Amino acid sequence: MRFPVLDGWRGLCALFVALFHFSALGNFYFNPFIRGSYLFVDFFFVLSGFVITHAYLGRLNSAPEAGSFLVRRLGRVWPLHAVTLVAFIPLEIVKALAIHGEAGAFTGRFAPSSILSNLFLVHSLGVEGELTWNMPSWSISAELFAYVTFALVCLLARRPWLVTASAVALSAAGAFVVMGWSDQYIDSSFDLGYFRCLYGFFAGHIVYRLFLTARSAGLARLPMAGLIEAACLAAVIVFVAMARGNALSFASPLLFGLVVWVFAFEGGSFSRLLAKRPFQWLGARSYSIYMVHALVIALYQKTAAVMQKLLGQPMFVETAVDGGESRLIFFGATWVMDGLALAYLAMVVGVSALTYRFVEMPGQTSVNAVLLGRRKPTAQPATVEVT
Repeated sequence: MRFPVLDGWRGLCALFVALFHFSALGNFYFNPFIRGSYLFVDFFFVLSGFVITHAYLGRLNSAPEAGSFLVRRLGRVWPLHAVTLVAFIPLEIVKALAIHGEAGAFTGRFAPSSILSNLFLVHSLGVEGELTWNMPSWSISAELFAYVTFALVCLLARRPWLVTASAVALSAAGAFVVMGWSDQYIDSSFDLGYFRCLYGFFAGHIVYRLFLTARSAGLARLPMAGLIEAACLAAVIVFVAMARGNALSFASPLLFGLVVWVFAFEGGSFSRLLAKRPFQWLGARSYSIYMVHALVIALYQKTAAVMQKLLGQPMFVETAVDGGESRLIFFGATWVMDGLALAYLAMVVGVSALTYRFVEMPGQTSVNAVLLGRRKPTAQPATVEVT
Protein backbone atom coordinates (compact mmCIF):
# COMPACT_ATOMS: atom_id res chain seq x y z
CA MET A 1 0.00 0.00 0.00
CA ARG A 2 1.22 3.46 -0.89
CA PHE A 3 0.02 6.90 0.17
CA PRO A 4 -0.27 8.74 -3.16
CA VAL A 5 -1.35 12.03 -1.60
CA LEU A 6 1.77 12.08 0.57
CA ASP A 7 3.83 11.37 -2.56
CA GLY A 8 2.23 14.46 -4.10
CA TRP A 9 3.24 16.47 -1.05
CA ARG A 10 6.79 15.18 -1.43
CA GLY A 11 6.99 16.46 -5.01
CA LEU A 12 5.72 19.93 -4.10
CA CYS A 13 8.10 20.23 -1.16
CA ALA A 14 11.07 19.21 -3.32
CA LEU A 15 10.24 22.03 -5.77
CA PHE A 16 10.04 24.59 -2.95
CA VAL A 17 13.40 23.48 -1.54
CA ALA A 18 14.90 23.78 -5.03
CA LEU A 19 13.46 27.29 -5.42
CA PHE A 20 14.77 28.29 -1.98
CA HIS A 21 18.34 27.51 -3.06
CA PHE A 22 18.20 29.39 -6.39
CA SER A 23 20.07 32.66 -5.88
CA ALA A 24 18.63 35.13 -8.38
CA LEU A 25 17.50 38.60 -7.31
CA GLY A 26 13.77 38.47 -7.99
CA ASN A 27 10.41 38.28 -6.27
CA PHE A 28 10.69 34.55 -5.66
CA TYR A 29 13.97 34.88 -3.80
CA PHE A 30 12.72 37.39 -1.23
CA ASN A 31 9.27 35.88 -0.76
CA PRO A 32 8.99 34.98 2.95
CA PHE A 33 7.50 31.56 2.21
CA ILE A 34 10.30 30.69 -0.23
CA ARG A 35 12.95 31.95 2.20
CA GLY A 36 11.57 29.55 4.80
CA SER A 37 11.18 26.57 2.48
CA TYR A 38 14.36 24.94 3.77
CA LEU A 39 12.07 23.75 6.57
CA PHE A 40 10.50 21.26 4.17
CA VAL A 41 13.57 19.10 4.75
CA ASP A 42 11.92 18.34 8.09
CA PHE A 43 8.76 17.35 6.22
CA PHE A 44 10.88 14.82 4.30
CA PHE A 45 12.22 13.39 7.56
CA VAL A 46 8.75 13.05 9.10
CA LEU A 47 7.32 11.52 5.94
CA SER A 48 10.24 9.10 5.71
CA GLY A 49 9.65 7.90 9.27
CA PHE A 50 5.95 7.46 8.50
CA VAL A 51 6.34 5.42 5.30
CA ILE A 52 9.33 3.38 6.49
CA THR A 53 7.37 2.39 9.58
CA HIS A 54 4.39 1.50 7.39
CA ALA A 55 6.54 -0.63 5.10
CA TYR A 56 8.87 -2.34 7.56
CA LEU A 57 7.46 -2.38 11.09
CA GLY A 58 7.11 -6.03 12.05
CA ARG A 59 9.36 -7.17 9.22
CA LEU A 60 12.75 -6.54 10.85
CA ASN A 61 12.85 -9.45 13.26
CA SER A 62 16.30 -10.83 12.48
CA ALA A 63 19.75 -9.62 11.50
CA PRO A 64 19.38 -10.87 7.87
CA GLU A 65 16.07 -9.02 7.51
CA ALA A 66 17.59 -5.84 8.95
CA GLY A 67 20.60 -6.21 6.66
CA SER A 68 18.36 -6.64 3.63
CA PHE A 69 16.41 -3.53 4.65
CA LEU A 70 19.57 -1.43 4.96
CA VAL A 71 20.97 -2.65 1.64
CA ARG A 72 17.66 -1.79 -0.02
CA ARG A 73 17.72 1.70 1.47
CA LEU A 74 21.34 2.19 0.42
CA GLY A 75 20.43 1.03 -3.08
CA ARG A 76 17.60 3.54 -3.09
CA VAL A 77 19.67 6.59 -2.19
CA TRP A 78 23.35 5.98 -2.97
CA PRO A 79 23.49 5.59 -6.79
CA LEU A 80 21.99 9.01 -7.49
CA HIS A 81 23.98 10.56 -4.66
CA ALA A 82 27.22 9.20 -6.13
CA VAL A 83 26.38 10.35 -9.67
CA THR A 84 25.53 13.90 -8.60
CA LEU A 85 28.65 14.07 -6.45
CA VAL A 86 30.89 12.97 -9.32
CA ALA A 87 29.12 15.40 -11.68
CA PHE A 88 30.43 18.36 -9.67
CA ILE A 89 34.06 17.38 -10.30
CA PRO A 90 34.18 18.38 -14.02
CA LEU A 91 32.67 21.74 -13.09
CA GLU A 92 35.53 22.38 -10.71
CA ILE A 93 38.04 21.27 -13.34
CA VAL A 94 36.55 23.77 -15.80
CA LYS A 95 36.70 26.42 -13.09
CA ALA A 96 40.37 25.62 -12.44
CA LEU A 97 41.19 25.92 -16.15
CA ALA A 98 39.21 29.14 -16.52
CA ILE A 99 40.96 30.94 -13.66
CA HIS A 100 44.42 29.78 -14.78
CA GLY A 101 45.54 28.36 -11.45
CA GLU A 102 44.26 31.20 -9.26
CA ALA A 103 42.69 30.29 -5.91
CA GLY A 104 39.07 29.25 -6.14
CA ALA A 105 38.72 25.80 -7.66
CA PHE A 106 38.72 22.71 -5.43
CA THR A 107 38.66 24.85 -2.29
CA GLY A 108 36.09 25.50 0.43
CA ARG A 109 33.06 23.27 0.04
CA PHE A 110 34.68 21.63 -2.99
CA ALA A 111 37.86 20.54 -1.21
CA PRO A 112 39.00 17.10 -2.47
CA SER A 113 39.46 15.96 1.13
CA SER A 114 35.68 15.94 1.64
CA ILE A 115 34.93 13.61 -1.31
CA LEU A 116 35.41 10.47 0.77
CA SER A 117 33.09 11.58 3.56
CA ASN A 118 30.47 12.31 0.92
CA LEU A 119 30.94 9.00 -0.85
CA PHE A 120 30.56 7.11 2.42
CA LEU A 121 27.59 9.27 3.42
CA VAL A 122 28.99 10.33 6.79
CA HIS A 123 29.05 14.07 6.09
CA SER A 124 26.10 14.84 8.40
CA LEU A 125 27.95 13.52 11.44
CA GLY A 126 30.16 16.53 12.16
CA VAL A 127 33.20 15.26 10.24
CA GLU A 128 33.16 18.35 7.97
CA GLY A 129 33.27 21.98 8.98
CA GLU A 130 30.75 23.15 6.37
CA LEU A 131 28.35 21.93 3.72
CA THR A 132 30.34 20.23 0.97
CA TRP A 133 29.89 19.34 -2.69
CA ASN A 134 26.22 18.57 -3.38
CA MET A 135 24.97 20.52 -0.39
CA PRO A 136 21.47 19.00 0.02
CA SER A 137 22.98 15.52 0.27
CA TRP A 138 23.74 16.01 3.97
CA SER A 139 20.12 15.04 4.65
CA ILE A 140 20.59 11.75 2.76
CA SER A 141 23.53 10.99 5.03
CA ALA A 142 21.44 11.79 8.11
CA GLU A 143 18.52 9.71 6.89
CA LEU A 144 20.71 6.70 6.15
CA PHE A 145 21.87 6.65 9.77
CA ALA A 146 18.26 7.09 10.88
CA TYR A 147 17.49 3.90 8.93
CA VAL A 148 20.28 2.15 10.82
CA THR A 149 18.86 3.40 14.12
CA PHE A 150 15.36 2.26 13.14
CA ALA A 151 16.61 -1.22 12.26
CA LEU A 152 18.45 -1.52 15.58
CA VAL A 153 15.38 -0.40 17.52
CA CYS A 154 13.23 -2.99 15.74
CA LEU A 155 15.78 -5.73 16.44
CA LEU A 156 16.37 -4.87 20.08
CA ALA A 157 12.98 -3.67 21.24
CA ARG A 158 10.91 -6.40 19.56
CA ARG A 159 7.56 -5.59 21.15
CA PRO A 160 5.50 -2.87 19.38
CA TRP A 161 4.94 -0.81 22.53
CA LEU A 162 8.66 -0.85 23.29
CA VAL A 163 9.50 0.19 19.71
CA THR A 164 7.11 3.12 20.06
CA ALA A 165 8.54 4.07 23.46
CA SER A 166 12.02 3.99 21.95
CA ALA A 167 10.81 6.19 19.08
CA VAL A 168 9.46 8.77 21.52
CA ALA A 169 12.78 8.77 23.39
CA LEU A 170 14.86 9.07 20.21
CA SER A 171 12.71 11.86 18.75
CA ALA A 172 12.93 13.74 22.06
CA ALA A 173 16.70 13.17 22.21
CA GLY A 174 17.14 14.51 18.69
CA ALA A 175 15.08 17.59 19.53
CA PHE A 176 17.03 18.11 22.76
CA VAL A 177 20.42 18.01 21.00
CA VAL A 178 19.36 20.35 18.19
CA MET A 179 17.69 22.80 20.56
CA GLY A 180 20.63 22.75 22.93
CA TRP A 181 23.57 22.95 20.54
CA SER A 182 22.47 24.30 17.17
CA ASP A 183 23.35 27.95 16.57
CA GLN A 184 20.95 28.12 13.58
CA TYR A 185 17.83 26.90 15.36
CA ILE A 186 16.56 23.79 13.53
CA ASP A 187 18.65 24.60 10.46
CA SER A 188 21.46 22.23 11.42
CA SER A 189 23.01 20.13 8.65
CA PHE A 190 26.66 19.04 8.42
CA ASP A 191 27.13 19.29 12.18
CA LEU A 192 23.95 18.07 13.91
CA GLY A 193 22.08 16.80 10.89
CA TYR A 194 21.71 13.27 12.25
CA PHE A 195 19.99 14.54 15.40
CA ARG A 196 17.70 16.81 13.39
CA CYS A 197 16.75 13.76 11.33
CA LEU A 198 16.18 11.63 14.45
CA TYR A 199 13.73 14.24 15.71
CA GLY A 200 11.71 14.24 12.49
CA PHE A 201 12.06 10.59 11.48
CA PHE A 202 10.86 9.14 14.78
CA ALA A 203 8.17 11.80 15.00
CA GLY A 204 6.99 10.30 11.71
CA HIS A 205 7.03 6.85 13.31
CA ILE A 206 4.84 8.11 16.14
CA VAL A 207 2.47 9.76 13.65
CA TYR A 208 2.09 6.44 11.84
CA ARG A 209 1.25 4.64 15.09
CA LEU A 210 -1.35 7.35 15.84
CA PHE A 211 -2.74 6.92 12.33
CA LEU A 212 -3.08 3.17 12.85
CA THR A 213 -4.74 3.75 16.23
CA ALA A 214 -7.29 6.08 14.62
CA ARG A 215 -8.01 3.58 11.86
CA SER A 216 -8.37 0.76 14.38
CA ALA A 217 -10.87 2.90 16.29
CA GLY A 218 -13.03 3.08 13.16
CA LEU A 219 -11.92 6.46 11.78
CA ALA A 220 -11.73 5.58 8.08
CA ARG A 221 -12.22 9.18 6.92
CA LEU A 222 -11.79 12.51 8.66
CA PRO A 223 -14.99 14.48 9.22
CA MET A 224 -14.97 17.80 7.35
CA ALA A 225 -11.80 16.60 5.60
CA GLY A 226 -11.79 19.45 3.09
CA LEU A 227 -11.93 22.10 5.82
CA ILE A 228 -9.25 20.39 7.90
CA GLU A 229 -6.94 20.05 4.88
CA ALA A 230 -7.44 23.73 4.01
CA ALA A 231 -6.58 24.68 7.60
CA CYS A 232 -3.42 22.52 7.43
CA LEU A 233 -2.39 24.10 4.15
CA ALA A 234 -2.87 27.60 5.56
CA ALA A 235 -0.96 26.66 8.70
CA VAL A 236 1.98 25.36 6.66
CA ILE A 237 2.14 28.52 4.53
CA VAL A 238 2.02 30.85 7.54
CA PHE A 239 4.38 28.73 9.63
CA VAL A 240 7.05 28.37 6.93
CA ALA A 241 6.96 32.12 6.26
CA MET A 242 7.21 33.01 9.96
CA ALA A 243 9.47 30.29 11.41
CA ARG A 244 12.59 30.80 9.31
CA GLY A 245 15.60 31.77 11.36
CA ASN A 246 13.95 31.71 14.77
CA ALA A 247 13.04 29.34 17.59
CA LEU A 248 9.60 28.64 16.13
CA SER A 249 11.36 26.47 13.54
CA PHE A 250 11.94 23.83 16.25
CA ALA A 251 8.24 22.99 15.94
CA SER A 252 8.58 22.04 12.25
CA PRO A 253 8.43 18.24 12.75
CA LEU A 254 5.38 18.64 15.00
CA LEU A 255 3.40 20.67 12.47
CA PHE A 256 4.49 18.48 9.56
CA GLY A 257 3.60 15.41 11.60
CA LEU A 258 0.06 16.74 11.96
CA VAL A 259 -0.08 17.45 8.21
CA VAL A 260 1.10 13.93 7.37
CA TRP A 261 -1.49 12.43 9.74
CA VAL A 262 -4.32 14.46 8.19
CA PHE A 263 -3.38 13.81 4.57
CA ALA A 264 -2.75 10.10 5.15
CA PHE A 265 -6.56 9.77 5.28
CA GLU A 266 -6.72 11.24 1.74
CA GLY A 267 -10.23 12.55 2.26
CA GLY A 268 -10.41 16.20 1.13
CA SER A 269 -10.37 18.20 -2.07
CA PHE A 270 -6.67 19.04 -1.77
CA SER A 271 -5.95 15.33 -1.42
CA ARG A 272 -7.86 14.64 -4.61
CA LEU A 273 -5.78 17.29 -6.36
CA LEU A 274 -2.49 15.83 -5.11
CA ALA A 275 -3.58 12.39 -6.28
CA LYS A 276 -3.77 13.65 -9.88
CA ARG A 277 -1.22 12.43 -12.36
CA PRO A 278 1.02 15.58 -12.57
CA PHE A 279 1.61 15.61 -8.80
CA GLN A 280 2.16 11.87 -8.75
CA TRP A 281 4.73 12.26 -11.51
CA LEU A 282 6.52 14.93 -9.49
CA GLY A 283 6.31 12.85 -6.33
CA ALA A 284 7.94 9.88 -8.01
CA ARG A 285 10.83 12.11 -9.10
CA SER A 286 11.07 14.14 -5.90
CA TYR A 287 14.33 12.51 -4.82
CA SER A 288 15.91 13.35 -8.16
CA ILE A 289 14.59 16.91 -7.94
CA TYR A 290 16.10 17.25 -4.50
CA MET A 291 19.46 15.80 -5.49
CA VAL A 292 20.05 17.47 -8.89
CA HIS A 293 18.92 21.01 -8.18
CA ALA A 294 22.23 22.13 -6.64
CA LEU A 295 24.03 20.85 -9.73
CA VAL A 296 21.70 22.84 -12.00
CA ILE A 297 22.31 25.93 -9.83
CA ALA A 298 26.07 25.45 -10.25
CA LEU A 299 25.59 25.34 -14.03
CA TYR A 300 23.56 28.55 -13.96
CA GLN A 301 26.14 30.32 -11.79
CA LYS A 302 29.08 29.25 -13.93
CA THR A 303 27.22 30.27 -17.09
CA ALA A 304 26.55 33.69 -15.58
CA ALA A 305 30.23 34.02 -14.64
CA VAL A 306 31.30 33.17 -18.20
CA MET A 307 28.80 35.65 -19.65
CA GLN A 308 30.07 38.33 -17.28
CA LYS A 309 33.59 37.76 -18.51
CA LEU A 310 32.65 37.69 -22.20
CA LEU A 311 30.28 40.66 -22.15
CA GLY A 312 32.13 42.77 -19.62
CA GLN A 313 28.84 43.40 -17.85
CA PRO A 314 28.07 42.50 -14.22
CA MET A 315 25.87 39.44 -13.89
CA PHE A 316 25.90 39.27 -10.08
CA VAL A 317 25.09 41.59 -7.22
CA GLU A 318 26.04 41.44 -3.55
CA THR A 319 23.06 42.01 -1.30
CA ALA A 320 22.13 41.62 2.36
CA VAL A 321 20.17 38.43 3.07
CA ASP A 322 19.21 37.26 6.57
CA GLY A 323 21.96 39.22 8.27
CA GLY A 324 24.73 38.30 5.82
CA GLU A 325 25.95 39.11 2.32
CA SER A 326 24.87 36.88 -0.58
CA ARG A 327 25.99 36.87 -4.21
CA LEU A 328 22.90 36.73 -6.40
CA ILE A 329 22.51 36.45 -10.16
CA PHE A 330 21.14 39.77 -11.44
CA PHE A 331 21.28 41.10 -14.97
CA GLY A 332 17.84 42.54 -15.70
CA ALA A 333 14.46 43.57 -14.39
CA THR A 334 12.82 41.68 -11.56
CA TRP A 335 10.41 39.94 -13.92
CA VAL A 336 13.40 38.71 -15.94
CA MET A 337 14.88 37.13 -12.81
CA ASP A 338 11.52 35.57 -11.99
CA GLY A 339 11.43 34.11 -15.49
CA LEU A 340 14.95 32.79 -14.96
CA ALA A 341 13.82 31.12 -11.73
CA LEU A 342 10.93 29.41 -13.52
CA ALA A 343 13.26 28.30 -16.31
CA TYR A 344 15.58 26.90 -13.65
CA LEU A 345 12.73 24.90 -12.10
CA ALA A 346 11.79 23.56 -15.52
CA MET A 347 15.41 22.51 -16.09
CA VAL A 348 15.56 20.83 -12.67
CA VAL A 349 12.41 18.86 -13.46
CA GLY A 350 13.77 17.91 -16.88
CA VAL A 351 17.11 16.73 -15.52
CA SER A 352 15.36 14.87 -12.70
CA ALA A 353 13.26 12.99 -15.24
CA LEU A 354 16.49 11.75 -16.83
CA THR A 355 18.19 10.83 -13.57
CA TYR A 356 15.05 9.05 -12.38
CA ARG A 357 14.95 7.00 -15.56
CA PHE A 358 18.65 6.30 -16.00
CA VAL A 359 20.11 6.40 -12.45
CA GLU A 360 17.49 5.98 -9.72
CA MET A 361 15.47 3.13 -11.17
CA PRO A 362 18.39 1.10 -12.60
CA GLY A 363 20.32 1.47 -9.33
CA GLN A 364 17.39 0.36 -7.22
CA THR A 365 16.54 -2.49 -9.59
CA SER A 366 20.12 -3.74 -9.57
CA VAL A 367 20.30 -3.83 -5.77
CA ASN A 368 16.94 -5.58 -5.49
CA ALA A 369 17.99 -8.10 -8.13
CA VAL A 370 21.13 -8.96 -6.15
CA LEU A 371 19.07 -9.41 -2.97
CA LEU A 372 16.44 -11.53 -4.67
CA GLY A 373 19.12 -13.63 -6.34
CA ARG A 374 20.49 -14.62 -2.94
CA ARG A 375 17.14 -15.87 -1.70
CA LYS A 376 15.74 -19.31 -2.23
CA PRO A 377 12.64 -19.25 -4.44
CA THR A 378 9.34 -19.70 -2.64
CA ALA A 379 5.82 -20.53 -3.73
CA GLN A 380 4.46 -17.32 -2.25
CA PRO A 381 3.29 -14.51 -4.57
CA ALA A 382 5.56 -11.51 -4.91
CA THR A 383 4.77 -8.41 -2.90
CA VAL A 384 5.17 -4.80 -3.96
CA GLU A 385 8.03 -3.05 -2.18
CA VAL A 386 7.30 0.33 -0.66
CA THR A 387 10.29 2.64 -1.30
